[in-house]
Amino acid sequence: MLERFTEESRRAVRAAVDAAVLEPGERVHTAHLLLGLAIEGGAVGRALAGLGLDEAALRGELAGARVISFGGRDLDTDALASIGVDYDAVRRAAEQRFGEGALNGALGGTLTRRPPRRSWFRRRGPVRLAGEARRALERTLRVAQAHGAKSIEPRHLLLGVLSNPSCIAVRLIERRGLTADQVRAAL
Repeated sequence: MLERFTEESRRAVRAAVDAAVLEPGERVHTAHLLLGLAIEGGAVGRALAGLGLDEAALRGELAGARVISFGGRDLDTDALASIGVDYDAVRRAAEQRFGEGALNGALGGTLTRRPPRRSWFRRRGPVRLAGEARRALERTLRVAQAHGAKSIEPRHLLLGVLSNPSCIAVRLIERRGLTADQVRAAL
């Protein structure tokens, strides 16, 4: 499927991977894909910026919404807080009792930051995609096919991300006071 991506789409995915590598867990989520589209610019980046979803705004939203992995599933810390679980308090308590980094591996992430890798494909295999990001890329292919396109353009990538109303990217958009339909209309 990746051979169908245009160069602009590939740059957007690379930017998403570079943003994800700087965060604990090194998993690419739909929010990173949205950020990658904003970084890449082009028509999609301009449409996002026109809605107030430029690179700076999305980086700010990503800093406020963290995703952790547990048992292979991705959990949004805001979702945990809505049911009364304070992830930061749990992490602090575990580190006080068992030492710094006690939850690394169990709940994903590390306490150190590594520089971004040069490529979104490493010699030992592809960068890990969160389940929602993998499904968004699969939907991207279907969107491109439905439009009769032979290649996957950034607009197809954005539409693939927006097709899941419960993904992290859509929740970030809604936090900015917008809806996925408004983003689609601006596109």
